[in-house]
Amino acid sequence: MMKELEYKKRKIEKKYFKYQDYLSYPIGLVLAIFVFCVTLFLLGYDPISALVSIPTGAFGNLTSSSETILRLIPLLLTATAFLIALKARFLNLGIEGQLYIGALLAYLVGANMGVVPSFIAIPVIFIAGFMGGVLWLAIPLIMKTKLGVNEIFPTVVMNFIAMFLIAWLTIGPLKDPNSFTARTPLLPESTWMPLIDPKYRIHVGVFIVVIIALIIYMILHKTTIGYKIRAVGQNPRASEHGGVNVTRVVITAGLLSGGIAGLAGFMEVFGVHHYLSRGFSPGFGYIGIAVAALGIFHPIGVIFAAFFFAVLQIGGESMQRSAGIPIHIIFIMQAVLVLTVLIVQKWMTTRNSS
Repeated sequence: MMKELEYKKRKIEKKYFKYQDYLSYPIGLVLAIFVFCVTLFLLGYDPISALVSIPTGAFGNLTSSSETILRLIPLLLTATAFLIALKARFLNLGIEGQLYIGALLAYLVGANMGVVPSFIAIPVIFIAGFMGGVLWLAIPLIMKTKLGVNEIFPTVVMNFIAMFLIAWLTIGPLKDPNSFTARTPLLPESTWMPLIDPKYRIHVGVFIVVIIALIIYMILHKTTIGYKIRAVGQNPRASEHGGVNVTRVVITAGLLSGGIAGLAGFMEVFGVHHYLSRGFSPGFGYIGIAVAALGIFHPIGVIFAAFFFAVLQIGGESMQRSAGIPIHIIFIMQAVLVLTVLIVQKWMTTRNSS
């Protein structure tokens, strides 16, 4: 009888803590909006008109709505890339670099394929983008697993190497001679991601990235390797004593992370720009970390978090145009939102454990 009551108590507590995680979102959002409004007021702007312009700018018409969904693609991929590595206790801060190299390798393959039907070209380039990210993360992975070097420094350094490499290539060997900007010639149309509607820029990649997030969820929560990844992330020493090959698990999670980051670069180049350019990513690899945090490092949670960040970014661009408010204020709001959600979650956990 006592065991049954104890079991029911634990079950109720588990459900209660789960709802607490959800409760932290509206609390964090309210606090973030408060900070946002106070900041605007102190700077001499109208907070109400600014708040109204964000959803209007993100969903005011079909063009803005399609741009919002289009922005979700790189945010969701980079967030998913970060969380899969983090689950294995590998802090992949090199997603921005992997994104760039994934785009570079995909571009080199796509630009040299010749006349090939889209149904052949796109899958091949997709794989090239994935492999570009994998190859760029391979060095930090080897340093981590073979030499015991902490992954933070090499992954961050390789971001700069990748960005400078792309900058050099787009003003040198790969530069379009007919362009005054640092960019390559246009890619063949057969390599472009198919559009959902020719009137807008949104392409079928939006379905692919949601499927990728769902696949990662299935891997993490429904497969043996996913169980091992989560076990290593929680306690690598105990996992090793339990017979888990920790090195192999970290490498597996890391390669998945790098590959997905590379796909973010592929999607941007072949789905949005159709050429490789210097600085084509405005920091998607870094923003993805915040998106992952807002999504509680869960593959399903990051879908909604990426969508919310996309709304803020596209709505913020509209706010800058219509109300003359700097978009940097939106970046402040994003940061405050993530921090307040994490702080509220931690406070609730500490409060209930005491």
